Amino acid sequence: MPLKGISCYFWRLMPFMLGVLLILLSSIPLHFFPYYPYRVNWCLVPIFYFAIYNPKCLSSWAVFLVGVLAEMLVQSPFGVTTFCFVFMFFCANFFRKYLLELTFWPLWGIFILLLLIVELLAYGLVVLITPYPISSQPVWASLIVLVLVYPFLMRFSAWLDKRAREAA
Repeated sequence: MPLKGISCYFWRLMPFMLGVLLILLSSIPLHFFPYYPYRVNWCLVPIFYFAIYNPKCLSSWAVFLVGVLAEMLVQSPFGVTTFCFVFMFFCANFFRKYLLELTFWPLWGIFILLLLIVELLAYGLVVLITPYPISSQPVWASLIVLVLVYPFLMRFSAWLDKRAREAA
């Protein structure tokens, strides 16, 4: 019986660990073009998923901790990444009642819209904080990559959620 309890905690902790793993992955800059490293916030997809389908498994406090960890690893201006992660979580969680009823395609469209808002908000905050000009190319590159990767990360998040619910 105690082994089942450990398994339950393990699977309930996995969404947070997925966030940490994706933060480590996002700390590696992707070089699509020479001299233009792009950083993708892979973690936004699982945050969106768990805010809608299982907010108990990845709570707002866990999202906050993942954001703080992301800021320490990727050296972004303090508070911007955390704010964007928590903003994504609360927006998706606020409309959870309506988003639960949607099929994949409309949900993907809403994710794209919310992602655009979050990325532009992050860009605006960085422009306000940073004293030198910032290019908007990383915003668009990150947006395109996340839109294309969304189905795969969403499917993996659903699998993780299923395992966490089975273990509970």
